[in-house]
Amino acid sequence: MNIKLMGMILAGGCMLTANAQKVDVSPVPQSVNWGQKAFNKPSGLSLKGEKTAGAEAVASLRSAFPGTKGVNVIIGERGDKAVAKYVSKIPEQPEGYYLSIKPGQVVIAGNDEAGTFYGVQSFLQIASQPEVMSVEIADWPMTKVRGVIEGFYGNPWSFDDRVSQFDFYGRNKMNIYIYGPKDDPYHHSRWYEPYPAEEAAKMADLVKHATQNKVKFVWAMHPSNSIQSAEDKQKALDKFNQMYDLGIRAFAIFFDDISAKSVDAQVDYLNFLTDEFVRKHDDVEPLIVCPTQYNKLWAGGDYLPKMGKGLYPEIRIMWTGNSVIDMIDLKDCEWFKGQTGRDPFIWLNYPVNDYGLHHLLMGPAKGNGSDIYNHVSAFCSNPMQYAEASKVALYGLADFAWNPESYDADAAWERSMTELMPDHAKAFASFCIDNVDIGPSGHMLRLEGESPAFKAINDKYNNSITPESEKEYRAYFNNMTASANELLSTVTTSPMINEIKEFVEYYGLQGRRGELALAINKDMAAVDTAAMLDHYREYVNLTAKADKLMSRDFEGSIQSVAPRTATMYVEPFITTTVAQAVSDYKDGGYSYPADLFPAQVVENGTYYIKVNGRILGNPAVDGVAATAPVLQDDIDGVNPGRQLWVVKLDPKTGRYQIVNEWDKRYINELGRFTVNPTTNPFESDWHTYTIVEKDGKFAIANGGIAGRGYWTVDADGHITIDKKSRELNDSNYVFEFVPAND
Repeated sequence: MNIKLMGMILAGGCMLTANAQKVDVSPVPQSVNWGQKAFNKPSGLSLKGEKTAGAEAVASLRSAFPGTKGVNVIIGERGDKAVAKYVSKIPEQPEGYYLSIKPGQVVIAGNDEAGTFYGVQSFLQIASQPEVMSVEIADWPMTKVRGVIEGFYGNPWSFDDRVSQFDFYGRNKMNIYIYGPKDDPYHHSRWYEPYPAEEAAKMADLVKHATQNKVKFVWAMHPSNSIQSAEDKQKALDKFNQMYDLGIRAFAIFFDDISAKSVDAQVDYLNFLTDEFVRKHDDVEPLIVCPTQYNKLWAGGDYLPKMGKGLYPEIRIMWTGNSVIDMIDLKDCEWFKGQTGRDPFIWLNYPVNDYGLHHLLMGPAKGNGSDIYNHVSAFCSNPMQYAEASKVALYGLADFAWNPESYDADAAWERSMTELMPDHAKAFASFCIDNVDIGPSGHMLRLEGESPAFKAINDKYNNSITPESEKEYRAYFNNMTASANELLSTVTTSPMINEIKEFVEYYGLQGRRGELALAINKDMAAVDTAAMLDHYREYVNLTAKADKLMSRDFEGSIQSVAPRTATMYVEPFITTTVAQAVSDYKDGGYSYPADLFPAQVVENGTYYIKVNGRILGNPAVDGVAATAPVLQDDIDGVNPGRQLWVVKLDPKTGRYQIVNEWDKRYINELGRFTVNPTTNPFESDWHTYTIVEKDGKFAIANGGIAGRGYWTVDADGHITIDKKSRELNDSNYVFEFVPAND
């Protein structure tokens, strides 16, 4: 996200184009030629060709403009008499359309019914303005199958969520939805049971609503390893037949996240369902399968080659890329095709956040190759359990899939702000751009671009607080609080904000905590200890209030979530600033209530570190400094500082620094001294440690990037760190921290 845009947001700039009547059609069409004003926004339309045109296209048009008198609209598909005059202008690609808007007349001509429907959607975007511009558009999708997989863990979407999603897909020209929420028992754990009558009726209604929006509804079943017996196969056919009776005409089988017993059994099962169900219905599409080895990291042996060779050629195989969470490029597609002989059906695990629940993914959708569209059988996104919030990413991904060669992620993100929160786009953009990264996770995906304006302040002032930077930081925090308050004022009218209310509340409290962090820092600079303590108490109370917030905490919720926002740059700045002020306060010797500041396992100070009576030291041999600390039997009476260690809580990480008092060298992640602090300076992410206490003895472990290996001592008295040792046990409690003045 560019800094210029964020400057506009913070300054209150408008994100609409300079000419408000010239609409940025989304997804971006293949060809657009604008003219001058055609007419004012109509109150009604006079249709020609509506009896032969696609029913969904006509219904969508009539829903927006119910009046039957007004601007003349010619509508239809290739082969229809109404649009015969324009057939040479209709793109020949599937789902292509031609749209012409001129004074007094509109032409919407599709290559097929889907094309006509999409032409209507583009017209509706353009005709939303008070003054409608003349334009000629020739357009078609470059990616044939584009859509969404509801395949996450956690609370499945509600009926209303899905209805809203289908309307959104239709407007944004996505054509497939795969139903596969992990926590729907009739999809997974009880797949063999028919849906109860009430749930079945809802499913049938969803299929109809999807169809109205030209969205193919695919129902997925997850039978795990219950696939080999005749009884298992018959139950699968029975379940498929129930879903067929509900109007479903496309099916998928998920074998993900299980320990597959046999790829041969999976191939046999899928071919069986194709023979006994799919091929016995003229109106059922070929199966889709999510394999057990659905990414390169987990691939091995002959699993994928057997899938590719053994499955009927029409069966499509899903793929998430190089790992579970990955963006897709051409090399990913080529590797998969080399294994299976097929183009991958892309299951993009973005913006899904079930592996990092505390964060929303609200940034621009970036990282996928613009040249993959001819090398995939489909491109689908797995979203968050937050259906409305997922629309930010889905808006961009719909644009990407339709016209990847012209895709501009930042521009699409900007448009989504106005599309999704038209009356509060500036405040919503401020919130979203502070919620881009997922944070640390086992999948190792970090997303760049969070809080760019805040990072720019950090970079400009080298992360320091000066009178000048303080003003800029304060403006940022004030904007966070104001944006949150503005968004929360819509909670009863906006499904978006109602859904993520607790995240927005947390964000507002975070902005206020940032303001207090600056006040606390200013108090310490002025040595105003009374004001510092008052501001600190308020900070603690607001932090506790924020920490108590829980999202999705409704009756029957499968998964409640503690929200976190702006964790890449903003939150570390706040916590580090406050922690440093607290450290400075303690070091200054000022009085304070014993229970005011967070209790530390080891208070900041200078210590002897002992193990079984021996003292950890930093000896010099023939004037040469030791390369590693070592346990010594005797006290160093000549240079006592060599056996003294300054132990201090690091404000940034909340872990401990351990530095030798004599020469200021720190112990690194290998249990050794840094040989050259100039070329290998102290880094808190690498060189701080977790300390825990039990019965007066302490265990020390690496932290952060250095992992979680616990410290032990070898026979020679040197610190050793077993990086594989992640379980804390009694044998780790061997260290003593003895204050130097004892």
